[in-house]
Amino acid sequence: GDAHPRVRILGAIEARLVRADRLILAGLEEGVWPAPAPNDPFLSRPMRADLGLPPPERRIGLSAHDFAQAASAPNVVLLHCERRGGSPTVASRWLWRLQTLVKGATRDLADRPEIYAWAADMDLALEAPPERLRPASQPTPRPPYASRPRKLAVTKIETLVRDPYAIYAQYVLGLYGLDRPDEPVEARMRGTAIHAALEAFSKNWPFAGDPSAAFTKLYLDELERAGMPMSALARERPLAQNTGIWVADYEQRRRALGVTVSLEAFGTTALQVAGGVFTVTAKADRIETLNGLAHIIDFKTGSAPSQRMVKAGFSPQLTLTALIASRGGFPGLGTPAPGDLTYVHLTGRRPAGEEIVRGGPQTKEPSADLMRSAEDGLRALIDRYDDPETPYLSRSAPQWAANPGDTYNHLARVMEWSAAAEAEDT
Repeated sequence: GDAHPRVRILGAIEARLVRADRLILAGLEEGVWPAPAPNDPFLSRPMRADLGLPPPERRIGLSAHDFAQAASAPNVVLLHCERRGGSPTVASRWLWRLQTLVKGATRDLADRPEIYAWAADMDLALEAPPERLRPASQPTPRPPYASRPRKLAVTKIETLVRDPYAIYAQYVLGLYGLDRPDEPVEARMRGTAIHAALEAFSKNWPFAGDPSAAFTKLYLDELERAGMPMSALARERPLAQNTGIWVADYEQRRRALGVTVSLEAFGTTALQVAGGVFTVTAKADRIETLNGLAHIIDFKTGSAPSQRMVKAGFSPQLTLTALIASRGGFPGLGTPAPGDLTYVHLTGRRPAGEEIVRGGPQTKEPSADLMRSAEDGLRALIDRYDDPETPYLSRSAPQWAANPGDTYNHLARVMEWSAAAEAEDT
């Protein structure tokens, strides 16, 4: 990308179209500029000649034209590396021929010794950075108690555990991230579409015709409504068909058990803690009630949290949803005990879907124990952040945090202070 408003970093073809006060031709090494003649895996040189196709070396000739045109600029700097990737390099043939031509005219190409001095100064600055280049430290904002959130969704409780600074930025500063103009949205679009299709599919169960075809149509219609291009829809169709077969079988099996299904249910509960009342909310993809138990199900198109993450409290979405249900937080469900805590991973590949049970009444990790542990951890977490002296640290649990491109990482200057910390450790 461009480093400065007055700088443009272009390829040879793009550079033909602009004029500049100073042109820097970089990468003048053999193998870079010019690049070697490409190897055609399908056509030999005689075959190319028989077909009337140009030889592979033609691109080197075009590269020579690019160099001749660029090197004729009024103010030009020719640059090559003595080492690339740790290995010695050979200067480009264009440079050798230009030097030979200039020597034939009893002249020498002008050198730029000050550039070596600049490089040496930069190396010194990196080894002993001056005060003005000292990197930022990890932010430690400590807002007053009155500014701290008193209501969070279970998914935001997970964020508070992993990256408290994101909660501070969103709920204290009131900052919300904007999508980048070139950000790919297919993954998020797919997740939203499949949730909408699952909800419509379960609400309209049973189907008179083929239920798998009905789900496939619902899913593809949602993707088309969301704006997915036709080329991507063509790729998505076989995945949708595979998913439809799996989902139809899953729905049939679950309904055969006699469960009562609640879809996209919203629940809330209030916890009395030392600092007052704290409200926790949840929107459950699916809750199945049977024999006084509430089975909490969350659909995932990405990877599901591991058993270790759920048990340690880094992914408390299902356990806290079960807590809300057990406290009568979901209207019409009563106060059921926690049943199975299940992630349903849907990919459309082989297998198209997978049920991942992270806790249950009869499993190695009883869901009631996981729920009580999650409640204890939540109360301790709330008490800790009710203390005005507790900072909202950025990425307090980096090994469990999401990817480095998260919304508030740039605001927290994560790349700056984390790289500085690694350098100090080294």
